[in-house]
Amino acid sequence: MSALLAINWVLTLLNPLQVQYLKGYYYKLLWGCKLLHRCDSDDILSQVWEKAAEVERLERPIENPEAWAKKVGERIILQKKRRELSEKKSIQKLEPMIQSQIFASPRDDLYCDGTLGQMLALALKELKQTKPDFYQLVVMRFFGDMSWEQISLELYPDTAISRKTINRVRQRGSRALKKLRKIFFRNLETL
Repeated sequence: MSALLAINWVLTLLNPLQVQYLKGYYYKLLWGCKLLHRCDSDDILSQVWEKAAEVERLERPIENPEAWAKKVGERIILQKKRRELSEKKSIQKLEPMIQSQIFASPRDDLYCDGTLGQMLALALKELKQTKPDFYQLVVMRFFGDMSWEQISLELYPDTAISRKTINRVRQRGSRALKKLRKIFFRNLETL
């Protein structure tokens, strides 16, 4: 129902040239923020449409729809950029932890002889056996380079994906990564 309202909003308030302008504007912002691998201008436009449906439900008038859509799209893109930076920071935290464990280890050749990669593969294999849903999330996110929104769509194809669903999947992904770290470091200590 909200998608229908959003489409009605776009059809009544924006002409096709304005929609094309917005898509180009979103594309430039996504390119500038280096987010084109995560989503495209159509994704942003559909999220703006969802916001428009929310505003329409609250019966608040939008004075300048093009400027409003431009500003809302900017906010969505900047929010995605902040999320990506946050995710990169959490991934980068793993490398120093691995390094500190390696240097604390009596074996100096862990990094050079491929043992580290083998240990990660073993940790992933154990995660797959004990928690297949966690394994799936880790593989989709970090090896398939999928966004949390794409993963949500993949996991729940028959439902409308909301922010709540995406956040829930992101939290499960965080728990999956913690579990993988725990397995990895437990195996590292046994060397």
